[in-house]
Amino acid sequence: MKTNLLAILTLAAVAITPSLASADAAATCKGCHNGSVAPAVDALKAKFKTADELVAGAKASTNPMMKPMQGDEAKLKAAAAEIYK
Repeated sequence: MKTNLLAILTLAAVAITPSLASADAAATCKGCHNGSVAPAVDALKAKFKTADELVAGAKASTNPMMKPMQGDEAKLKAAAAEIYK
């Protein structure tokens, strides 16, 4: 019984993983940057004129909620590129 349950959970995790990986990088940001939790994406675009400025601003943020994102510069650059396209 435990083996079957473990197999089912493993298959579920494998089935869900590709859908998580295919989500665009900017969608990760929009979860918090919606205007109520953090400044909206439009406000960020007004404050930072280029994608590079946005990445620099994200890396310089002192907000503890940004710590996980600050460690992944590639994801920050991908999200900024999607926001500014």
